Amino acid sequence: MKSDIEIQKFVYHKIKGTSLEQNVSGKLSDRGRPNKSDKEDIVISVLANEGCGQIQRAYVNVNIYVSDQWNEETKSWEKNTQRVGELCELCKFLVFIRKDEYHTVPSKCSQKTNSTGIPFEDGHTEHFINNKLYIEINNE
Repeated sequence: MKSDIEIQKFVYHKIKGTSLEQNVSGKLSDRGRPNKSDKEDIVISVLANEGCGQIQRAYVNVNIYVSDQWNEETKSWEKNTQRVGELCELCKFLVFIRKDEYHTVPSKCSQKTNSTGIPFEDGHTEHFINNKLYIEINNE
């Protein structure tokens, strides 16, 4: 049976050095988001890790944070749809990652964008791209 840490490391090493990591302004982390960061961080976390038999199943979040942009007309912060779209495109490979006993199941993976709902001290806001990966591990 693989631990949460082993699963996070698997995903971390699949992202490390890719165009996704190279095109964000922040850090890639499997230990949480850096404190008070307002950069485009990539954060990996295990949601569920089930099964100790031959097939183990895990849900893993890969969240990418994106600062909103100021709309001068409406005088409000809005989702930066262009940047979110660029990063969503760079995330597509995540549903096809595999190595040795690990593999994602694309039909059970999803991607969506949400607001964090928490403004920064200067008032700006951000959204995050939630890549929810379903990973099966063969424990033969």
